[in-house]
Amino acid sequence: MNNYIEATCIGSPLGLPEYNESTEQWELFFEENHDEWNPYFERDIISVSFESAEEVTDAYNHYNQNPVKEDKENEEVTEQVLALV
Repeated sequence: MNNYIEATCIGSPLGLPEYNESTEQWELFFEENHDEWNPYFERDIISVSFESAEEVTDAYNHYNQNPVKEDKENEEVTEQVLALV
């Protein structure tokens, strides 16, 4: 549904959508997915902004029903590459 969320986040939204008055946009928070290329990686919280209440509600409902999963295929390839190094 949202390529940015699919690429950088994992799991379901961490809470209900929130309206940010300073940016005049809706925000949805997710946990950051594992970045295998960063040796000092620490999982963080990512805010994804939406223009309208309808957009954020659609995303919230979609990712609550279909949480983003980590890509196991990429993890296996990374482990194989690291084993070679």
